[in-house]
Amino acid sequence: MIVKKKAGQHTIYLESKEIGNDLLIAIYGGDEHHIGSVAAAFPTQSHYRDAMTVSVSTLTYPGHKDYVVANSAAEKICKALDVPTVVTVGIHYDNASTGEIQEIISVVNDLVEEIVTHYQKAE
Repeated sequence: MIVKKKAGQHTIYLESKEIGNDLLIAIYGGDEHHIGSVAAAFPTQSHYRDAMTVSVSTLTYPGHKDYVVANSAAEKICKALDVPTVVTVGIHYDNASTGEIQEIISVVNDLVEEIVTHYQKAE
């Protein structure tokens, strides 16, 4: 499934693929599509209390800040759907302003909510 939304002059894409019971999510857009960060999230039993929690591991390529979006998206999706989730993110805007960065984050959050709602309805 692919969902997309405009953020300024560019489009941000969120592409999801079910791999067994797990989810693989690619979020990309802007001037140059790429993979800047990968976050893997999985539900796990808390060691400190009788509750489930989400553990997130991240790999970030040098010079990229995509981990901020990848971590947040992976944790939200995993927590909402209770499935192991891998998220790749590669969004690049040339000379992005603070306002553009905030808009990108807002658009990604909207796309994550849309994909979560899609999979919750499918259950």
